[in-house]
Amino acid sequence: MSVRIGINGFGRIGRSLMRIASTSHDPEITVAAINDLAPPDRLAYGLKRDSLRGRFAGPVDSRPGFLIVNGHEVRSFQEPQPGRIPWSEADVDVVIEATGRFRSGEAARAHITNGGARKVVISASADNPDAFLLYGVNHERYDAALHDVISPASCGVNALSVMAKVLLDRFGLHSAHTCVVLAMQGWQKPHDTATGTSRDDLRLGRAATQSIIPHDHVTGDLVSVALPRLGEVCHSYFCVPTPIGSLAELGGLTERPVTVEEVNRAMSEAAAGSMRGIIDYDPEPSVSIDVRDNPASCMFDPAGTRTTADGRIKVRGWFDNEWGFSNRLLDLARLVGNREPVPAGARLHTAAAAV
Repeated sequence: MSVRIGINGFGRIGRSLMRIASTSHDPEITVAAINDLAPPDRLAYGLKRDSLRGRFAGPVDSRPGFLIVNGHEVRSFQEPQPGRIPWSEADVDVVIEATGRFRSGEAARAHITNGGARKVVISASADNPDAFLLYGVNHERYDAALHDVISPASCGVNALSVMAKVLLDRFGLHSAHTCVVLAMQGWQKPHDTATGTSRDDLRLGRAATQSIIPHDHVTGDLVSVALPRLGEVCHSYFCVPTPIGSLAELGGLTERPVTVEEVNRAMSEAAAGSMRGIIDYDPEPSVSIDVRDNPASCMFDPAGTRTTADGRIKVRGWFDNEWGFSNRLLDLARLVGNREPVPAGARLHTAAAAV
């Protein structure tokens, strides 16, 4: 049975979700409804023409109350608050909360209690969700009876966590430290502003194209939540003026000294096996733009691996912060929208596993 998705917020993530769902021809996912303050004709234009993704590969149209994609009618609502969106009218199973505004478990739960959806996946590092579940890292912890509002943390946390999981499982890892270098985000501004951003850090109101901007995002804390065996993680985070493509670096100490070849082989084997579609392995020299439209959580870069004789290690990977993360949101939607029990440790599934 297809899981019926509702998307709240048709910005960068919302449109990516629609593009992926509409082009993957995945029978397990149906986008049933969208809620955005913009009317359907504006939503259609934004989907058809995208400065970063290019033209949509199919017909897009609209009429009052509907966005029409590849001939499929998608209900279009324009409600400002989650509790006023009539998801039940479109028989929505799972809402992907993609506005960036309703980032708490309490606020997002209104999609269920008032809107009639069964589950919510917040496309951000949320406050007090029922669970932080990262697909391919710890999604087997999902408990249908307990977890109704779920956060997969952030794109950077996913990229770091998949690399950390491979290292933990193969070599052990502790005293970890991370760094994320993130491409420009939709909430950033082209000119300095003191308002208009939901972030508390005043630096995030500075002009996005003019500076490298430090960000106090709790990346390391959330990697530790996903992988408690790591312990406390030191972290740093920077927003940079590139349009697309981001970088994640992870370092630490392994239980025994390892070689560069051992580490890269472990990542390559994970990409071809247990984490296929979640990690991609690219042996060619790569830069940030090369990861555009890659559906993996992390495109591992073997040229960045460093090891020392005393067990220190550093690895790096690229990630398309919108595209890879949106694929994981859909993976979680399949998982939590399934009305049948999902056994622990179920096989990884992604609609875009071919990378």
